[in-house]
Amino acid sequence: MLKYIFFDLDNTLTRSRSLVTKEMSSLLKRLSQKHEVIIVSGATQKQIALQLGKSLSGIYWVMGQNGNMCINKKSEPLWENKMDWMQKLEVLEYANSIIKKKLFRYKSKLDLIQDRDCQISYSIIGHSENISKKEKADPSQIKRLEVLRKFPFKSNAVEVKIGGTTCFDFFIKGYNKGKNVELLYKKMKWKKNDCLYIGDALFKNGNDETVVGIIPTQQVANPKETEEVIREILSGKRL
Repeated sequence: MLKYIFFDLDNTLTRSRSLVTKEMSSLLKRLSQKHEVIIVSGATQKQIALQLGKSLSGIYWVMGQNGNMCINKKSEPLWENKMDWMQKLEVLEYANSIIKKKLFRYKSKLDLIQDRDCQISYSIIGHSENISKKEKADPSQIKRLEVLRKFPFKSNAVEVKIGGTTCFDFFIKGYNKGKNVELLYKKMKWKKNDCLYIGDALFKNGNDETVVGIIPTQQVANPKETEEVIREILSGKRL
């Protein structure tokens, strides 16, 4: 029986860094009446709250920065896995080396890299760029996958995954979404088969990929497909 529904955020519940739609908000409220809703995102807690809006406050767990910061519905912290300065330096040197190659067009270098403490996120055209431009920049992830193939990130302490619409997510090696999802369900003594993870990046090198095999997963392409999955759960078709 499904009891615990984990969601990615960007391209799953909302468009990139965008406010949740009224329809999705309504579906999540209905879902939360009988299920635990857990948001697992590369975004910070503040960004997740901005995108989901005040009307959904208090109905979901937050696993921000690929789960490396975890709080429950009462906003009580469960853990926070911060990167140290040496790990951050490795990432910044790599990201800046890619920026210098001028592989992508962007308005300002200032908006490309975000240090979120538990994670560093590098957007190939800018975190605050126009959403339509972001969605057109690398919709099939081919450009970012090619960067990782041609210029692999080598580190003993940090790993990288493709995240969101335009990003590379860097975090402490081993502390990916899959590891953190596993930590939560074991800590809470939830049964793994009572869980479902819904995300758009379950492909190889996607930041949802590591959840595969940890709990049951459902691939979606966009928020519209997520809405259909939620409706199936609410109707009892997904048990």
